[in-house]
Amino acid sequence: MANTDLTEIQLNGEKQVELWLSSNGYNPISKETLQPGESGLKAMGSVENILIQVRTFLHPHRPFKLSEFEVDRLTRRAAKLKLVAYAAYIVLNEKNELAEDITWERLT
Repeated sequence: MANTDLTEIQLNGEKQVELWLSSNGYNPISKETLQPGESGLKAMGSVENILIQVRTFLHPHRPFKLSEFEVDRLTRRAAKLKLVAYAAYIVLNEKNELAEDITWERLT
């Protein structure tokens, strides 16, 4: 996996989040453009409807939190769409599998 580019790593992380969301009752799940060149996921659930920015890292690298600017931008976008903002932090192994549980951060 050493030759995997950042876009592919990010897409693999988003796939893992989509799998988690669908297995936890969120449906439908769709891509949402957060800003040019950056996407997130929008998911509708029975408890709440959410907008998620996914941060994906390859093991052994550790996730770092969204900046205050990114949090503000995401929470404003979520409020505009009447959604709850979340960040999902993913660590993948060399087989594109979760190296550890997804870490969720509610931002609103």
